[in-house]
Amino acid sequence: MNCPGSVALLRRLDLPPQDDPEYRRAGTAAHAVLANCLRTSGAEEPLDAWELIGATYEGVRVTAVMANAVQMALDECRRLSKSPHAVLYIEEKLHSSLHDDFFGTVDFAVVADSLLNIVDFKYGEGIAVEVENNPQLKYYAWLILERHPDVRRVVLRIVQPRAIHPDGPIRRWETTAEDIGIWVETELVPAMREEADSLLPGEWCRFCPAKLICPALASLFEAAANADPKKVITLGDDMLGRAWALRKAVKSYLKALEEEILRRLMKGGIVPQAKLVEKRADRVFQDEAGVIFVARFGDDAYEPQRLKSPAQMENLGAEAKKLVREYAYTPKTGLTVADADDKRLAVKPETAAEAFAASVRQLEEG
Repeated sequence: MNCPGSVALLRRLDLPPQDDPEYRRAGTAAHAVLANCLRTSGAEEPLDAWELIGATYEGVRVTAVMANAVQMALDECRRLSKSPHAVLYIEEKLHSSLHDDFFGTVDFAVVADSLLNIVDFKYGEGIAVEVENNPQLKYYAWLILERHPDVRRVVLRIVQPRAIHPDGPIRRWETTAEDIGIWVETELVPAMREEADSLLPGEWCRFCPAKLICPALASLFEAAANADPKKVITLGDDMLGRAWALRKAVKSYLKALEEEILRRLMKGGIVPQAKLVEKRADRVFQDEAGVIFVARFGDDAYEPQRLKSPAQMENLGAEAKKLVREYAYTPKTGLTVADADDKRLAVKPETAAEAFAASVRQLEEG
């Protein structure tokens, strides 16, 4: 939808096979654990995620961290599927009649009493995904709605236990089947039928497997590499804004560049002007060091006791949460630049004249 030309580009290219990064393999394994547990939900003794710790899924060992994350999604899915008339979709591969390329795999969906609930499990911890108007979830919703024309209400949920988001790890957004249909007809399908050659770089480039051989990204990277930083101050506001919007695309290219060089060097290849080195790391003590340092320096070997963070305190229970609301605050740490669609409120900086006037008022009042 963001870059119609990428579809045609990928069809023309013969991309070399790529190894899935560790985080993607872990995500695939976590989804497999969730699906396995969900399929036992109707059994006399349904399977919980913690019971699979130590097992191997998709070549990845299930850890306690993975099991805890999966259990959160599992509990939410089971809570939504209690109706005796519910129709469940678990890791279901679906296809729409609207377009040959309109297909996908839904993590979990349940239809009951003219209501569609969709749960998308995100195991990743890097980027917190927004649920409101999320195109991926609306895409999945239509794949279900085609099979259930009686549905009127649609509730989309993202369960992302390992990423920090102000709305918490489980986020929901409600819409209607009618609105989903309008979006599919006016935005999604026209974008899928677009046969444009235009390549439009943006933050979505990080998902594209053709980053390193995309002409638009390559030219953007070359322009950034050869640009004179001193001339930034001469750019007009509009040009500066366009450059700001493209920065994530350049970062995606750089990240892909580093990953590809690492992959080749790890396989014994030679890349001019690059080499493998040990990662930087802080020094750590050997296991027996604690006893030796305490015997020699006593209490001086320890850091002073520190208060837990507000988030850690809230885990102590309801009383702690109440006290955190009363005594915790978010300090002002300065201003930074964000995208125009960022959910944080825009701040108007205080001018020198306003700061001076405020100082005078304080002096007069004091």
